[in-house]
Amino acid sequence: MNQKYVTPARDKDTFTCPHCHTLSLMKFSWHRHDEDNQFVAQRGFYNEYLNELFIARCVNCGKKIIWINDDYIYPDIVAEEPNADMPESVKQLYNEAGTIYNKSPRAACALLRLAIDRLCNELGETDRDINKNIGILVKKGLPQAVQQALDVVRVVGNKAVHPGVISFDVDDKGTATMLMHLLNIITERMITEPKEIESLYEGLPETVKESITKRDK
Repeated sequence: MNQKYVTPARDKDTFTCPHCHTLSLMKFSWHRHDEDNQFVAQRGFYNEYLNELFIARCVNCGKKIIWINDDYIYPDIVAEEPNADMPESVKQLYNEAGTIYNKSPRAACALLRLAIDRLCNELGETDRDINKNIGILVKKGLPQAVQQALDVVRVVGNKAVHPGVISFDVDDKGTATMLMHLLNIITERMITEPKEIESLYEGLPETVKESITKRDK
């Protein structure tokens, strides 16, 4: 990712615009319901009211981002942009999850778990047990901490839920954003970094590459 991604938040003056995807300055205004339930425009000092509308306007593209009270409303955003090297089949699931994680975290987490399984397949690991696939990737260079993090969010193994009982305490927005971050880490370590190293090697003079080949025989 070429530019640092900053998640939109109503208490930040600068963040990544979900419209133009640029790290941009934001101009804020906010509006509140008065005692007669009428919207009254307000700027400046923040007070607590029953209902408030926060509007950020991107200085770069001019489009608006909206919160009602503490809830992000518009537009749909991905918590973290996907790594450019993420396989397309994985990226499609990632982006779909990113557009719904605010509205349906459980559905987003299900898509992201499927994306992790598919990423393992794209990396050549085809065991039906995702836990085994991740373990093999660790042996190939994926940090063990990533496997431990996936265990924490119960991506691998049994989610320890009784048959017929849905677990509501795991699949929240925090889990969804963590899974997106972990997908980017796996892509970075297993795809981006090897590609960059290969590019550096290919850029070496032929005489140097020949010397390296002879040395490694």
